[in-house]
Amino acid sequence: MLSDVVEYPFTGVIKRSTGYDPILGTEGTTITVYSGIIDYGVNTAKTGNIAQTSDCIISIPLTKDSEGNYILPKKADIITINAFGDVFDATIVNYEVSQLGGITIYATRGGWS
Repeated sequence: MLSDVVEYPFTGVIKRSTGYDPILGTEGTTITVYSGIIDYGVNTAKTGNIAQTSDCIISIPLTKDSEGNYILPKKADIITINAFGDVFDATIVNYEVSQLGGITIYATRGGWS
């Protein structure tokens, strides 16, 4: 839909590490929680031409998985965003579900490359 393209102009993937326990020595696995349309904005201003390590506000539509459960991010999930070829990762700090069918995610991005 055209409205989705305007509201969510980028694509992204949210991944979650599970099962890793250094004390027990168990190996972890990484699962894909969400893959689809996404939008983001940077909360920290640029200095000159260089964007600094920053906080991001990320939006995704509220969707369900194949079992009918809502797909919700969790703290420490990693989001990989592809914004017109600029691909970067951010770590989820918190999220809030909207009654309008979306999820607002607060995340921290590492350094820009």
